[in-house]
Amino acid sequence: MESEIYAYFQLIGMEFDPDDVTAKVGIKPTEIWRIGDLITSRGTRRHKQNGWSVYSQVEKSIYLEDYIKSVLEQLQPGWLPLVELCKVYTAEISCVIYYRSGSVPAIHFDKYLVEMAHQLNAEIDVDFYVLPEEVSAA
Repeated sequence: MESEIYAYFQLIGMEFDPDDVTAKVGIKPTEIWRIGDLITSRGTRRHKQNGWSVYSQVEKSIYLEDYIKSVLEQLQPGWLPLVELCKVYTAEISCVIYYRSGSVPAIHFDKYLVEMAHQLNAEIDVDFYVLPEEVSAA
């Protein structure tokens, strides 16, 4: 397994239904959840807040920035109402990198990306996991 990268935007903490976010911004989310929904289908932990998220649509890149820009492009059609919601609720751009071998993914945030995150009043979270090498069966 080579490195796996993804990024997503999430808005959490709304006291109203996440479908209302979809209606206000006119963007179809990748995922929504409501207070009390299971966090994973196999687990028992439940969400404590309502949430709305959009995931990157990049097929394969070694640049984390490509994944974040994919998310920002998807948010553009509803940018202004989304910016207003982000003034009140918690916004985050989350990035996850699973690294096993090969090229080390590049982590760089250009001025455009930083400005867009600022407009969204969003935090940027990067989780970088180094996984052990796979052992091939002989």
